[in-house]
Amino acid sequence: MRRGVRIRQTIIGILHILLLLGLSCHNTSAAPILNKTMNMSYQLAVELNRSAPALLRLYLSAQGFPFSNDNADMPLCRVQVKCLPKGQLVNMEKNETLRKIHTGVKQFDLHLKNVEVQQMYMNSLKKEMHDELKNTRTQLISLQSNLQFILDNRGYHVPEELECSPEHINIPENLFDQKKQGCTILREFKRYMKQVLKSFRHLLRNAHGKAAVNP
Repeated sequence: MRRGVRIRQTIIGILHILLLLGLSCHNTSAAPILNKTMNMSYQLAVELNRSAPALLRLYLSAQGFPFSNDNADMPLCRVQVKCLPKGQLVNMEKNETLRKIHTGVKQFDLHLKNVEVQQMYMNSLKKEMHDELKNTRTQLISLQSNLQFILDNRGYHVPEELECSPEHINIPENLFDQKKQGCTILREFKRYMKQVLKSFRHLLRNAHGKAAVNP
C-alpha cells in the first residue's frame, strides 16, 4: 500500500516538474514573439504620430470656409465630444499603460469611422482625405490587435466592451456642426498619438537590455 502511495507521489512529482519545464519553455519561446510585437506596435505609433497632422490638414482643407489649416487650435475645433480618451499615459504600471492605450486606440478608431461616414456624404470626391482616413483606421486596428496579443499573453484581461463607445454618441444633424465635431476629433487624435508615442518610448527605454515585453 505504502509502495503504491510512493509511486503515485513520484509520478505526481515528475508531472509537476514536466509542467514547470513546459511553462518555462513556453515563456522562453513566447518572449521573442512578444518583443517583436511590441516593436511593431512602436513602429505603428511612430507612423500614426507622423501621419496624424497630415490627416488633420487634409480634413480641414476639404471643409471649406471658415475651416483652414490655421484653425485647428481655434474654437471651431474645440467642441464637446463624448468618449474621447482622457487622462495622461504616465506614472502607471506597464500593463495598465498598454491597456489604456488599447482602449484609447479603439475609441479613436470608432470616432474616425464616424468621421469617415460623414465625409462620404459631404466630401465624397476628396480621395486623398478618404484614403488617409482608411489607412489610419487600418493602422489603428493593427495596433489594437498587437496590444491585445501582448496583454493576453501576459494574462492581463482587457474587457471587450468599451465603457464609453463612440458608436453610441449623438451625431449632429447640422452639417457645419458635424464638421466641427470631426475637426475636434482629429485635433485630439493628433495630440493623443504624441502621448502614445512618448509612452512607447518610455516602455522600451525601461526594457533596454532585457526582453522588452516580458511580464
